[in-house]
Amino acid sequence: MKKSNKNSAKLRVILDLLFFILMVLVLIPQSTGIPIHEWLSFVILLPFFLHLLVNWNWITNQSKKLIKNKIQKTKFDYVFNWLLYILMLVVTVSGIVISEAALPVFGIHFKANAFWTATHNLSATLFIAFLGIHLALHWTWIVQSIKKLKFLSDLQYLKQITTVVKKQRKALLLLLALSIILSLGIWLIEYSNWAQQITLNAAQNTNENAKKPTQSWLIYVLPLVKVTVFLTIPALLTGLVIKIKKKLKK
Repeated sequence: MKKSNKNSAKLRVILDLLFFILMVLVLIPQSTGIPIHEWLSFVILLPFFLHLLVNWNWITNQSKKLIKNKIQKTKFDYVFNWLLYILMLVVTVSGIVISEAALPVFGIHFKANAFWTATHNLSATLFIAFLGIHLALHWTWIVQSIKKLKFLSDLQYLKQITTVVKKQRKALLLLLALSIILSLGIWLIEYSNWAQQITLNAAQNTNENAKKPTQSWLIYVLPLVKVTVFLTIPALLTGLVIKIKKKLKK
């Protein structure tokens, strides 16, 4: 049992590191270029769903406790993770609808839409902030796990992916089904009245911003600055709140 838990922990930290690195690259499309940004956006779904499968037992246990109204200490973490999951779906769906490079390769073309562009940019920014909070909530575990990690030799734990997928086959199917249903719901938002209004406002803002020239070097630097700021500040504030709560308990 201990060996199994160790293997699971190792796999989890490797997947999380992979997800984090890919996410940073995905969040700076101006620096990587749109084609790389879009292809990596599809690739990142793999460690994202694997992360959920590795933590599936925690998800199901907390869900049962919530139904029985027995969840207390981890209630915020549970609800927050659901918000993070839904936000990831919004970023993905909006990104697919405005795809300029990846989907056209397969002959799939969507009409440019200011609503989805605005939604994609806003949800991506919110995701950065939420990711910062998520990192702060699990910072102790992250630091301890990375200290124990032997990067080259521990890559062997990636072999456990097939075991996890086989073991959690039903969970994977449920997760994919839920993600598809929620994604369709997100996509249908485009046909709401307020979405049409946002489209008009976003189109006007886009035209105004297009008139403002931007220095070439800023195009590459600003995305990195944005990611750093929106990731770090929420993480630091969350860490501060956690420290204050611990002191108050004492």
